[in-house]
Amino acid sequence: MKRGRPTLHKQNEIKKILQPFYQKGTSANKTYEETRINIKTILKYYKQWDKKLVDSDKDFLMKVKIVKEQSIQTMDKEMLSLYEQEEEIEAIKKITKRDGDISHFEKLSRLGLKFSDRRMKILATKMNLIGTPTADTIIEMKRDEL
Repeated sequence: MKRGRPTLHKQNEIKKILQPFYQKGTSANKTYEETRINIKTILKYYKQWDKKLVDSDKDFLMKVKIVKEQSIQTMDKEMLSLYEQEEEIEAIKKITKRDGDISHFEKLSRLGLKFSDRRMKILATKMNLIGTPTADTIIEMKRDEL
């Protein structure tokens, strides 16, 4: 049996052999029994692939946090816009009431209620989003419990 570091070509061949075992979740010991590849080599590649998975999970969790924050900011902008529109409706309602245009006043009142309802739905959605922990927070909480 030849000792020492295998060539790059041989390393790639070893990776191709080990990859299916890793993907199936086969333990390093069982992989050794099946392939007779040095256990330290198996562990080395398993560790590399584990690190790649963990890093990709961190990227995913960061993206989730960013999207969550962007969604909250979008809801804030929408809320501000609705407040401004409600103020405009109230100003026009005062004018129509003063002028005695009751049918227009009633339409504006219904429109104002729709804006208010929309604002409340956005607020409820925002509160649910803020109150829902992201996966990394849940993982951290579980870790603290142990």
